[in-house]
Amino acid sequence: MKRVSFLLFGFISIGLYLFIYDPNSSFKEHEITQTQFFSVIKPIWKIQVQNTKDSYELNSLKALQEENKEVFLLDEPIFKTYWEDQSKNSASSVSAVFDLGNEMLMMTNNVHLTISVKNEKIDLFTKKLNFDFKKRSVTSKNEVELKNSFLKLEGKGFELNQDKNGQSELTLTEVYFMQDNDTGNNLYGKADLIIYKSSSDIFTMIGSAQIKDESSVIDAEEIEFNFKTKNIVSSKKSKITKS
Repeated sequence: MKRVSFLLFGFISIGLYLFIYDPNSSFKEHEITQTQFFSVIKPIWKIQVQNTKDSYELNSLKALQEENKEVFLLDEPIFKTYWEDQSKNSASSVSAVFDLGNEMLMMTNNVHLTISVKNEKIDLFTKKLNFDFKKRSVTSKNEVELKNSFLKLEGKGFELNQDKNGQSELTLTEVYFMQDNDTGNNLYGKADLIIYKSSSDIFTMIGSAQIKDESSVIDAEEIEFNFKTKNIVSSKKSKITKS
């Protein structure tokens, strides 16, 4: 199991606290010495995953902790992920729960996730997301809105995973999207799933996939669509209908 270290820096009324987390001995075996409910002003957690190139940073305006519990309630948290010390993704929200025991961060209310892919940024908005430190994944089962410089997309949830090489894969469910063409002929699309890999300009539409414009509709079992060139790369079991 990989080794992770958590460092918390925060000024509170009785001094400066330092927390160190080692998953080899488990979160639950680590005891926080504070025995009463306390408030931490502007805390910062530095999270380093040993033997990998991943690191994270979490800060907020205020953190509250209940007695003998490894759970922090955060106000206006900001969460950042790094790969080889370079900023990769960031997320902000109105509130969050940082659960040390279960190695989870749950962000809620006006969540804004920014995903950096190649030279582009994807802005994703939702009501709630969960970051799992064990799985290195971000998930949400709530409605999601995604925007970048090429398209707008709405879905019923998403999952963002990162492999050991730092490449990300974003999967969205029950998706609808709209894309403007320079000619004014807008493209519309939908699918049960859309899978997008950060190393590509192509996303894969799976299940009841459809793309339509003012002149035609293509329905298929699967469509590979280049959202930059606005071209269909390939399709499976497709049918084209003129409108």
